[in-house]
Order: sequence, then structure tokens, then C-alpha cells
Amino acid sequence: MTPVPTIVDAARAYRAGELSPVEVADACLDRIVERDGTIRAFAEVTAERARWQARQAATELADDPDGHRPLLGIPVGVKDIVDVAGVPTRAGIDGLDARPATADAVVWRRLAAAGAVLIGKTATHELAYGVATPPVRNPADLDRMPGGSSGGSAAALAAGMCLGAVGTDTAGSIRIPAGLCGVAGLKPTRGWCPTDGVLALSPTLDHVGPMARTVGDLAPLLAAMADRPVTADASSLAGMRVGLAVTETLWTSAVRVAFASVADTLAAHGAVVVEVDTPSFAVARWHADRIIGVEAGVMHADLLDASSGGLSATTRDRLASADRIDGPTYFRAAAHAKAVRAGFERALGSVDVLLAPGVASTAPAYGAEGVEVDGRWRPLGHVLCHNMAAANLAGLPAAAVPAGLADDGLPVSVQLIGPSGSDSRLLSMAEALRIVADRG
Repeated sequence: MTPVPTIVDAARAYRAGELSPVEVADACLDRIVERDGTIRAFAEVTAERARWQARQAATELADDPDGHRPLLGIPVGVKDIVDVAGVPTRAGIDGLDARPATADAVVWRRLAAAGAVLIGKTATHELAYGVATPPVRNPADLDRMPGGSSGGSAAALAAGMCLGAVGTDTAGSIRIPAGLCGVAGLKPTRGWCPTDGVLALSPTLDHVGPMARTVGDLAPLLAAMADRPVTADASSLAGMRVGLAVTETLWTSAVRVAFASVADTLAAHGAVVVEVDTPSFAVARWHADRIIGVEAGVMHADLLDASSGGLSATTRDRLASADRIDGPTYFRAAAHAKAVRAGFERALGSVDVLLAPGVASTAPAYGAEGVEVDGRWRPLGHVLCHNMAAANLAGLPAAAVPAGLADDGLPVSVQLIGPSGSDSRLLSMAEALRIVADRG
């Protein structure tokens, strides 16, 4: 297969005359033809549109010799709950006869204006309400799931079918599949990326954000999506104050080992690494489930109509659960979200960034309903969302950063969590960590 570059390398190669957007788009489309029959990362491939946009980008490169438009000619996959004018938004519902969207979601409009090439709509769990994303397979091991609900975006990146992708994250849906597939993802600061034109699941907790094959590629994607300056310039780790966030976290031995290795790497390069008290990840996840349950049920009550076809029994039951959560429970969950944010702000008052475990396990088997952690079987959603939902409640930026491979060869990740608005600093630290890890 033709090698697929990173976004940063492709932008540099375009302007050096070493590659063209048409060549890169063709390489991505070739990989889709060769691999997606098995991986099934795409809900719809927009091949002709991609080729046209790539040709257009090639003609515009002459007007951007200094790379002020780093996404010009970059193939991007868009999660299939994000509207793209002229393309149906099916939201992972089998058999849904969706009409083409009439307008672009704000984030896609901004990416398109920056020159991004639409390679296709990536598969998602139904309504983005799940953590497995069937029928998508994990490119690291086809017998494993990619995680969800942005599983199609993560799998497409891991398989080299696109260079960047758009995901959404309500309780970890960017960071979970990024971690399980060995790519990078960022849940930005709440409000940075507009959700206009994105199918809502839980408006209180929904975030839209970038996914990429490397952490350095997240910056140009986020800059376009958020319409603000974002950098990921690797800075020295020396003197960086890092808080280890391990309050009621959940992890298998593989994740625990990877987390300790990253902490040791940071300390070896001059970072000051200390444990800090953070809000309970376990309690945060419980309250997030209640908020999502009520809001998703209200947002999609129409789909519970018996005449609605295609929706699975599992998703129907989840939507119906809104009637089983009373008002006081929802109110307490909303109040807890404020307490979680305050707790993280206190923890971040003494450090620059928090290092937290990523997904609690490596990729579970395809179709698994649970995972064994420390000798105890736990439900799938419990395990995959456990370390993730707190950042959604707090609205703080949280990045999924690849942390190598476990003994079984499957990807492992960690999270970096920062203060509100610190997305650039978070990405810069992630890039610095990647560089020192690559050097060994």
C-alpha cells in the first residue's frame, strides 16, 4: 500500500512539491477499497467528491506557500452524526432512509473552509449512544472492537484511510476509540467547538473534537474547528508540574503498567510528578449516566414510536430509561457536575496538568458485553467509560495519548487533562511526551 503521511508531513510535502493532494486522497481511497470491506469504518465513502476537492486544493496550494492553511488538501473523515450538506446523516441506524443534509454543521463548514477534503462519513454507534460501534472492527486486531461511539473515525485513522477525523464525546466517545485503536483524540474545552448541526445525545455533556493519527496533528484540526489559534509546539518537560489523577480509577494491569511508564518518563525528563486528590472517577461516571439517560430520552423520544424502524432493542431500552430516572436524581447529577469541575480546578491549582489512565482495558473482543478487571467481570460501558466521564462533567480539555502496546500487542493510552482553555498547552505537552517516548 502507498504510505499515508501525517497531516503535518503532508502539508510540508505539498508545499515542497513532493506530494499532491490528489495522490494522498487516492492513497486513502485505495486503502478504503483494500481494507474497509473487513474493517467497515465508513458509513459512506464520498470518493468523487474527495477527488474533486483534492484537485481543487492542488490548484490553491500556489496561493499558500507558507502553509497558513495546514489542512488544505488533507483527507478527513466525519462522524455520521455531523451534518455535511448533500450527504445523509444516518447516525448509525440500520435501514434509516435519511435525506441528505441541507446545511453543513459548523465544525465541518470551518474544516471545509480551511481546505479539508471529505473522504467520507465514518460509522458510529446508534445515535452515538454506545461504546462498541458495531459492525466496525479494530485494525489492530480484527477480532477486537474499536470502542465507541466514534469507532469508525478511530478505525479509519488507524488503518490509514484518512489523515484526520471528526468525533464527538459525551462520556469518552472520542478518547475511548482513540485509545483502543492507538490513535490520538481530544475532547476540547466545553464550548470551543460548536455543536450546531451535530445530532445531540446529551446537550449538557456533548463535545465535538478532533481525532488524528498523532497528537501533533490534532492542533491544526482543532484550530479550524474552534476557529481560534491552536499550537502543539513541543516544549521542555523540565519543571512541568504533573499531577497523577488516580482517585477511584479503574484499570487492568496493562493499563497500570503503561500509566506508570509514562509517569516515569515524565520524571526522567525533569517533570515534577506528584499524586493529587481529584473527584472520584467512579462517582462522576454514575452521575454522567443519569444525565445522559434523561437527556437522550428526551432528545429522541420520537424514535420510541413503534413505527420507527431500524433502532435496536438495546438503544430503545436506553432511551426508555429516561422515564426511570426521577427529577431529584437528575437534579443531584447536574449539581454533582458543578462539584466535579470545582474539584478538578482545586487539583489543577497546584499542578500544570493531570495525568490520568486512559481506557481501563485494551480493546475487548468484538461482541463482548463485559471485561474482567482485577478478577471481576464488569459491564462493557462501565469499564470503557469509567475513567472518561469526569472530564465531560467538568467541561475540561482531555486528550487521549497513545502509550505504546500491551504484551498482547494491543494499544494502550493515557489521558492528559488540563484547566479550561488550556488545549494548546495540553497538546504541546502531549507532543513533547511523544517525542521523548519515540527517542526511547
